[in-house]
Amino acid sequence: MGTARRRPVGHGWLWWKRSWSLVATNWVLWCLAVLVFFAVLAAISLVGLVVPRLGSFAPTLFSPLLSAGLLHLAWRRWDDEEFEFGGLFAGFSNRTGALFFAGLMQLVLQVGFTALLALLAALLFGADVAAVLGVAFDGAMPSSAAPAGLGDIGKVLFGVLTAALFAPYLAMLWFQAPLVYFGQRNGFKALGESLVAVLKNWAPMLWLSMVTLVVLAVWIVVFAAFFMFADTLLSGVSGILAMILLGFLALVSGLFLMAVMTVSVYASFRDIFATDDDPEATPEL
Repeated sequence: MGTARRRPVGHGWLWWKRSWSLVATNWVLWCLAVLVFFAVLAAISLVGLVVPRLGSFAPTLFSPLLSAGLLHLAWRRWDDEEFEFGGLFAGFSNRTGALFFAGLMQLVLQVGFTALLALLAALLFGADVAAVLGVAFDGAMPSSAAPAGLGDIGKVLFGVLTAALFAPYLAMLWFQAPLVYFGQRNGFKALGESLVAVLKNWAPMLWLSMVTLVVLAVWIVVFAAFFMFADTLLSGVSGILAMILLGFLALVSGLFLMAVMTVSVYASFRDIFATDDDPEATPEL
């Protein structure tokens, strides 16, 4: 590993294509791995039932540990090594302390980002800040608490400013886990290196994001149409069976896409940071 290098814009599509191909060769195991990943995060979130508010922070603390496992699997499969399901928990036996510190840095960044949004809301909306803070901290707001005096222009302005702040926030997190796990960085330094890498490669990263959004949009439209069709034309036992089958297909295909998105993080990371590849070469297809 070295420092981040610039890659051509077309590599954004190659990252996605390579990731799709890699996941497709072991799609059942990849779907199971992603399912376990989210199941463990959900179980960790149950801490909130015992310690209020802590449950919303616990997944952030442990996400780098679990993400490292998925990245470890991608690393093995990239060189056609055997898919070892136990590799999903590689972060708990390698770089564990550093990954947990990375989660702590993510938590600090998350709190800072929320506080910045709160300050922005206070400056822009004054009396309406309480309602806006409810959205920032709880993720939901009762209709009765909606800021009546906010206005459409204010809402649009706040949305634009939030997106402008969220972009660098996400960029700092994008490569943090692989930098800590593969690059031996500490969690704090990895945030800065990740931001620099994304800024250097904003064009291929934007291309990768657009491909991902298009694929997700098509997935949503297709399954929404199938569910509407089944609900409208089928009834009784056949309708129930159709809904169960569609639900299962939606789950499996959704897990598959999540696996592809995870591997695309590794593909982009390897292409940008690896020193053992030709700087002008494209990722292996």
